[in-house]
Amino acid sequence: MRRRILATAIIGQAIAFSPPALSQTQDAVENAGQNTLESLRAAAEAIDPLAEAAKSEGAWSAYLEALEAQDGPAEEQARALNRIGDSRYYQQKMAGALASSLEAERRLVAAGATGGEIMAETLSNMAAFYTGVGQPEKDVPLQQRSLQIRNALYGYDPERVPPADAKPLGLGYLNYAVALYEAGRFGDAAKYVDPAIKGLVRGGMTDSTLFVALSSGANIYIDAGRQIDALRLARQGVAKANELLPADHPFHGFAQATLAKVLLQAGRYEEAEQPGRNALDIMTERLGPTHRHTLVALHNLGVVQMRLGQYDEAIALMLARHERLTEIDPGEAVNSLLSASNAALEAGRDDEAMQLALKGASLARELPAEDEKALRGLLTLALRYNENGETDAALGVIEEIETRASITGIEPSIDVAALRGLSQIRAGQAGGWEMVAKARAQIVDRMIEDASSFELGADLENFYEPIMQIAEAAIVSGRANDALDAFELASWGVNARARQLAKLRHSQFDKPELAADIEKLRGGTARLRLLARERSAMLAAGRSEAIGQVEGEIQDLERSVAGAEAALRKALPEFDMSRRPADLSIEAVQSRLGLDEALLIVMPARHRMLIMAVTAETVTMKVGPWGRPSVRPLVERLRRALDAGEGADTFPVDDAKELHDLVLPADIAATLNGKTLVSLVTGDALSRLPFSALLASEPGHQKRDFGAMDWLVRHHAFATVLSPSAVLGSTHKGGNAQRFLGIGSPATLNEAPTGDIRGALETAEELRSLPALPASREEVQLAGRASGARDQVILVGADATEARLRRLAEDQYGVVLFATHGLMEGELGGLKEPALVLTPGSQMGGASDDGILHASEIAELGLSTRIAILSACNTAAGRSHAAPAYTGLANAFLASGSERVMLSHWRVQDEAATQLSVEFVKRLREGLPHADALRHSQLAMLEGGANGGSANPARWASMVLIDGR
Repeated sequence: MRRRILATAIIGQAIAFSPPALSQTQDAVENAGQNTLESLRAAAEAIDPLAEAAKSEGAWSAYLEALEAQDGPAEEQARALNRIGDSRYYQQKMAGALASSLEAERRLVAAGATGGEIMAETLSNMAAFYTGVGQPEKDVPLQQRSLQIRNALYGYDPERVPPADAKPLGLGYLNYAVALYEAGRFGDAAKYVDPAIKGLVRGGMTDSTLFVALSSGANIYIDAGRQIDALRLARQGVAKANELLPADHPFHGFAQATLAKVLLQAGRYEEAEQPGRNALDIMTERLGPTHRHTLVALHNLGVVQMRLGQYDEAIALMLARHERLTEIDPGEAVNSLLSASNAALEAGRDDEAMQLALKGASLARELPAEDEKALRGLLTLALRYNENGETDAALGVIEEIETRASITGIEPSIDVAALRGLSQIRAGQAGGWEMVAKARAQIVDRMIEDASSFELGADLENFYEPIMQIAEAAIVSGRANDALDAFELASWGVNARARQLAKLRHSQFDKPELAADIEKLRGGTARLRLLARERSAMLAAGRSEAIGQVEGEIQDLERSVAGAEAALRKALPEFDMSRRPADLSIEAVQSRLGLDEALLIVMPARHRMLIMAVTAETVTMKVGPWGRPSVRPLVERLRRALDAGEGADTFPVDDAKELHDLVLPADIAATLNGKTLVSLVTGDALSRLPFSALLASEPGHQKRDFGAMDWLVRHHAFATVLSPSAVLGSTHKGGNAQRFLGIGSPATLNEAPTGDIRGALETAEELRSLPALPASREEVQLAGRASGARDQVILVGADATEARLRRLAEDQYGVVLFATHGLMEGELGGLKEPALVLTPGSQMGGASDDGILHASEIAELGLSTRIAILSACNTAAGRSHAAPAYTGLANAFLASGSERVMLSHWRVQDEAATQLSVEFVKRLREGLPHADALRHSQLAMLEGGANGGSANPARWASMVLIDGR
């Protein structure tokens, strides 16, 4: 071992769990009769310094004493001193470790041996140990000197040197990467991770250093913004640990913890659960329940369980962490209580949430005034008071926060400003709206800044709740325009960011001369975001001397990005609009609505339901006393029933009626009365259920009949829009109504009939055994004929490849229909985004013709069509209620050039999918608007299947229309 960082230092601190006495080492050596220098060294090398640090120190000390007695070579004495330093490091004897490496350097200098491998490892150890004693500024220079020696000895490419040289070269890269990372230079550190791993693997390393490198590299990649690379290394770490380490080796826990952390940060909570649980079990057993890394694993698993809606376990995990941390780290103990309070609130346990918040605030008040965790503890209590309607109490706590902040010169957070404004408005105090407006301006600035990074992940998590407070303040104040503006912010962040880069890159199809500026903007802004994180890390670490170089690069990149922006702004009139929320007014919306149209906005917040209905004549706003804890269980029960296709006697009709009343209370329903076409904006769990399957009235107590029930589809045709401003979209009809493209019945499958559900499997190896879809071939052919298009292109079987689709995407279409399997992210091993299954092409096509059409590939197709129909499973919302609404495939097709997308919410049966899609296309041919065509198609199935059959909403209600014009 040379250098330990991140997980390395973590592991080093963690594994001194049962150090044997030095006399045991000496006895073992003597009993074996090993009295020569060679046997002493061999005995020392056989001991794992991570797992048996004290025993390792004793063995290397015995070897050093024998060397000194025989006046052995200085290089060997330095080697022994370095290994003693390693062992002391793992016992947290930092001063002793540094003294050992300094003595090694002194002996090498005295002997003139300053250009060899032993000097390189000595410098590397010195760097690590200086950091351990509080002198981190010496880290990077020493590691750089060490790497320079190794480059002079072995070269630069670990894959082009003998294995014996690749190993120390890989160590040099690893140590330097970690030093850069600890200095806050994340991007620079990431450059050295792959050569480090390649060198260690080529060098045949199989001890703990390899696993430390994999885990450390994954952490470096996370902070460098390279999530895919982080996941690759984290998975490799787990695989290597399973392959090479004994079952009880402690690194199994760290490997699992790293994988769980990467998946958690990527929002892949279902995948993160098992490695998170494994990590906690292993660390609890090997490190003890109060070790700080056991506590990190405890926290991460609690977060995962909360995201998955497993609130009881989440709360138990967070409270267990609180109990263990109260004496060790009161600030983190506060955080655990706050997390538990939030989980209790999401579970609908308001009293418990309040008690936990009170306990957290009490502990927070004992922390120093400048402690951010103390401010967070108080803010959570203020939120609980506000949610319970105790406005005066909330304002009192906010004043306490502001007093603490003023003492230390800290600017109160956006959350504080939004909450104060809302509380003042509710209390009838002056100045409330000014505070709300201030919070709104700060949020917009932050969102626009984030949007320039072109990252494709959801970005709204930090803003959603304060934005909902702004919307609530506007509704309470009767400010309809400001409420509409807040709803635009709430929906703009998640969906606009996800489509933005793809839309901009799509401009290259029409104007290829823009490609260089688009890439300059994309790459430059991503690099600027990274440099900003690095600068913050350097400041936090007190490394002001290193900031100058970063500042210079930031200035150069800002000039380059500004030039690219100017060029794109000139060439693309819509460029600025894509990078900021739209300016919106009630008057503008009403001017676009016909007499039979309405805009409905339903946003579930943590403790409120915020609703707005806009028609050409009126506006109705509502703050309902029901938030996510009320909505999510109803949605989940309905989803389970719809997934299972339950009969009328067992279908949860009461839930369907209750949810209707939550999202459409009487005054909102009255505003929508007689409005056939409704544009819907919603989020969270509500994005996982079509409103058409809600019940407008009780079905009665006689024998229930699906066909006779008062489904909401009987009253309205819904088209989901991704933000309120979408209703201002162009009315121009693109595409070509006389061209139809149908893709179905992919030939990836074994053709033996295996059922008729269009689903997805669990592992990549099962891709070729996906069930055949015999009806999908007929579906695309029938839909093509129903469209009446003069030009009908049908791709089925061996023709349904990505390569064929890309060639055909150059044309314009009225309808494009995909009748195939839909995959959600994570459902196949390594699948990082939603996808559609096609036929694998030739091996020459590589990943671009592998039969899995990813969302990112769809976005770049340039597929111009009036509507894309995805007659496949689960293609609408994400895998859980925490997933952003309608991102993924919907955004990909909209970005590609589709004006609208029709997607499914749950598993689709072949026969039902065929009936619905063919009927829908037929209605379009008759001239009905898309939303009305879907409604009439659903009504035809509903009214044509008495006593079950196609009247079951599991069959007719699965599809949802996304209008992206």
